[in-house]
Amino acid sequence: MDITHHKAEDENIFRKILQQNELIAREHFHLVDEYITKPESNPPLCLMCHGTYPHSKEKKVRSILNFHTGFIACAVCHARKKPEDKSIDFVWIDRKTGEIATNVQGQYGKYPAKIFPVVTTADGHKKIYRPVDDRAARQFLLTKDKYSPDQVAQAKKKMHEHISSNPVLCSDCHKKDGYLDYAKLGFPTQRINYLNSSEVVGMIEKYKTFYLPSTIDFGNKDTFEK
Repeated sequence: MDITHHKAEDENIFRKILQQNELIAREHFHLVDEYITKPESNPPLCLMCHGTYPHSKEKKVRSILNFHTGFIACAVCHARKKPEDKSIDFVWIDRKTGEIATNVQGQYGKYPAKIFPVVTTADGHKKIYRPVDDRAARQFLLTKDKYSPDQVAQAKKKMHEHISSNPVLCSDCHKKDGYLDYAKLGFPTQRINYLNSSEVVGMIEKYKTFYLPSTIDFGNKDTFEK
């Protein structure tokens, strides 16, 4: 057996894998998602630091919240729009083009666009509202190792000054005349009625303790506290 030949073949295979840019189709046990992630022209900047699944504190609802990051940009909930602010609106942004999508078509669980807040400029144009300055954040990531702990804390505070301390809650959206205008976003009536009366919100607000059968508890306690 020519060990050198096989080693060279293995290296070529791994090199091709590392160099490929195409998405790799992955099976999903719920059979709803084509890919685990989809490419975006203008991904939320927050994900650079906080990761694709940023919600981790609330064990009871973190999976539900992280699921929302697949079709709602971070700023929608974490840069809360004031009711009197008419300059900011919510629209679908096409993942591939980065442009406003007026007619979003897709199958259940496959989202070709994501909801972003947009601001109308003085000349009437609409652009994505980003509460954190893109250039400043990228510069911070490149140079943060040179800062003292106090300087890092000051920089983070400055970058997050437009982030709401009171983010949008499930019950703010999933009710009639809630935070998001589902009709304006193009949802059909049947879907709007469902979103406005989501049983998930009732479950989250009503139950403080979740009991799991010990057979699937994976060695932890038999309850999850809020």
